[in-house]
Amino acid sequence: MIASCVLAAPFAQQAAPIDTVLQSLSFRNIGPFRTAAWVTEIAVPDSPVHDHLYTIYAATRSGGLWKTTNAGTTWTPISDSVGAAAVGAVTVASSDPKIVWMGTGDQANARSSYSGKGVYKSTDAGATWQLMGLPDSHHIARIVIHPKNADVVYVAAIGHLFSRNDERGVFRTTDGGKTWKKVLYVNDGVGAIDLVMNRQKPMVLYAAMYDKERRPWQIVESGPESAIYRTDDGGDKWQRLAGGLPTGRIGRIGLDLYQKNPLVLYALIENQNPKPGAQKTDVSAIAPLAAGIIGNELYRTDDGGKSWRKVTDVNVAGGKAPYSFNQIRVNPHDDKTVIVTSDSMYISRDGGKTWNTNFFRGVFGDFRAMWWDPVDRDRIMLGSDGGVSVSVDGGRTADYFPNMRIGEAYAVGVDMDDPYNVYAGFQDHDSWKGPSNGRTGHITLEHWVTVGPGDGMYNVVDPTDSRWVYNTRELNQMGRMDQRTGVRTNIAPTRAPGQPRLRFNWIAPIALSPHNPQILYAGAQVLFRSLNRGDTWEEISPDLTTNDSSRIGLNVPYCTITSISESPLKAGVIWVGTDDGKAQLTQNHGGQWTDLTPALVSAGARADRWVSRVFASPHDAGTAFVAKSGFRNDDFAPYLYRTTDYGKTWTAIASNLPNAPINVIVQDRKNKQLLIVGNDVGVFVSIDAGSHWSPLKANLPAVAVHDMTIHPREHDLVLATYGRAVWAGDITPLQELSNDVLEKNAYLFDIEPRPRYGFSAQGMNYDLFGDKYVEVPNEPDALAVNYYLRGDAGADAKITVADLSGRPVRQLTGPAKRGLNHVLVGLGGGGRGGRAAAAAPTPLAIGNYIVTVEVAGEKLTKSTRVRARFD
Repeated sequence: MIASCVLAAPFAQQAAPIDTVLQSLSFRNIGPFRTAAWVTEIAVPDSPVHDHLYTIYAATRSGGLWKTTNAGTTWTPISDSVGAAAVGAVTVASSDPKIVWMGTGDQANARSSYSGKGVYKSTDAGATWQLMGLPDSHHIARIVIHPKNADVVYVAAIGHLFSRNDERGVFRTTDGGKTWKKVLYVNDGVGAIDLVMNRQKPMVLYAAMYDKERRPWQIVESGPESAIYRTDDGGDKWQRLAGGLPTGRIGRIGLDLYQKNPLVLYALIENQNPKPGAQKTDVSAIAPLAAGIIGNELYRTDDGGKSWRKVTDVNVAGGKAPYSFNQIRVNPHDDKTVIVTSDSMYISRDGGKTWNTNFFRGVFGDFRAMWWDPVDRDRIMLGSDGGVSVSVDGGRTADYFPNMRIGEAYAVGVDMDDPYNVYAGFQDHDSWKGPSNGRTGHITLEHWVTVGPGDGMYNVVDPTDSRWVYNTRELNQMGRMDQRTGVRTNIAPTRAPGQPRLRFNWIAPIALSPHNPQILYAGAQVLFRSLNRGDTWEEISPDLTTNDSSRIGLNVPYCTITSISESPLKAGVIWVGTDDGKAQLTQNHGGQWTDLTPALVSAGARADRWVSRVFASPHDAGTAFVAKSGFRNDDFAPYLYRTTDYGKTWTAIASNLPNAPINVIVQDRKNKQLLIVGNDVGVFVSIDAGSHWSPLKANLPAVAVHDMTIHPREHDLVLATYGRAVWAGDITPLQELSNDVLEKNAYLFDIEPRPRYGFSAQGMNYDLFGDKYVEVPNEPDALAVNYYLRGDAGADAKITVADLSGRPVRQLTGPAKRGLNHVLVGLGGGGRGGRAAAAAPTPLAIGNYIVTVEVAGEKLTKSTRVRARFD
């Protein structure tokens, strides 16, 4: 038996001084939400009728669990308190709609599938959660609850993705999760991928076991232990089913039971055995499914699994990564109608004989989850890489919910327009551009536009002319977007015929030279440089990877460049990292290269760990940072290093960072002591060059941060999260923060100059969308006055804004609490965040001002400016 434990909350402690500052910062989740993201499962309460019609739970693989109680008009994330953004399973108890179970960890077996923390239970419809155990299961594919006894629950656990472990298989609890028993287990490399229960006889269950192996350079997506099992006694004993089912190299299996006649069961089976008469060929790095194999097969039993028959000769949905799809649903009202997930939805209305994809055609594809109303045969919901869609006419037409604030951003860029724009590439959803502030006072769906196709990746913008955007899609299909004409020109580097094939990472990096915006860099296994905006390219390095032939040319790109950074202080000093662990440096524009990996290993780095980021310091040409990630090895240690001597020696600076792979590090341009890290659980800040780290929680969710940048003019930290889209927030106070500042009784931070946009005065009827579409408010049209207090001051702070002659033009009062305090001085009159001392005066004119804060017995003064746009 496995006992679950509930830890008592520690006694409340006073927050550390730095935490009082960090947690007082605020970020806006600015979009683009119209794309949504990967949904793994949909659950709906069986009763009461109101909840069945209007309540929906949607699990996302990287953005948490979401809930609507108004049929999708609005959605709310309900799992943020858990701190695990990857959710693979959700189900609601039939006997009590307040009991909801959530399994964490993505179930898609993809190289981007995040692990979880175990299985959670809510007894108040998702308002609060309790960890019920199985923390080492990592990835949970399905949860099934007894229809009449909610204390009896079964969990299908996949187990570790990139390594072997014992906590996998089918688990059962009979006491509501207090204890667990592993009731079906094959070995430490085989997990449970699907699970269905006979609701008429709940002691009868069927489980699909999955034999596969993932490595950083390959997925072996099938094996001899993939099989279907049946139990008739609630899991005490299981029988591996045969009776006509294929054996050998079997991949992912999807199951569904026809509950009106539970002797009828369908099984969708990925059969990777060689096709009779065909020569099996190598697996392509682009198409994970091998050529020359049998492919997906659909089987049906009418006697509860004793005998099976193959019902179609069609390779149903087998053309695209069955290891991450291969789920099937039977129409609960008609056992002849079945649907199967893939890039398009496949439907058969004759028991599998014939198939078509004229089903949910008007919504985004790559379908991953299905729910078919057992009461209303025409009401169907699907989850895909594009969120949740619903049909009320049996799939002939469909609606889509563009209001779930989710999105899987790979990388982020910014331009120097005023207000500036944010650019980000998204999994399966192109590259997008959106404003940091919208012209109608909000950022809404229509403000975001596409600037590149495919799986959007990197977007770098010419800082001198935002007309030119350079971006990539998967495997470095690189383009130059002319934003004036809307024409995107292919500029991907190539080699002449007969030369060795180029290898590009799935997220192949590009970089713009900080010294000349016409110079671009692109990484394959070699580094390319263009001196003319991508019109022509030259190779300026040898192969910078290990070039390990045993790991090249399989079904995952490997031995490729993953990160590029040129020193902003000295042209031609270029740092490069690779997915097979290499860190390389040239100090003469590529004329010579030095392998820095041995020196990194001497500092404690793992030689083979993926280099997730190289970052050249903006303060010293010989200083750089390297982050390594063990994500693809199930190694969650933080690997972070700094050099100050061009890579000759390195110092580990991970210090007290949590066990979570690091994806990105930046050093602030103004304060060299300020380092910011994005890892698989959020954002962390150091104000002492990496000696100590603190979490930047603020209002951010616990989600993987794949990229970040600090806007050079506005000093906003812009985050690309893999699950919750793009966030942006002002971090001006952090750029002055130090341990010395934290020891002061009071400190007034620099007041960032603000432009007079006046956007909020426009709009009128423009935003009358109802409540279905997300509107993100602009930043306030105000000067932000931030001041720190070491302790509560008691009396309010007095804030005075005066012109250069000393004449007061604003007087407000503000909070005086321990930590960071904010007052917003409105440019149009009055103030927000403080309390205006008099009726709103005339708007602040463009010009310079002196701001004085009187608090805690001190009088603090800083100058600032109301600037014109583009000033």
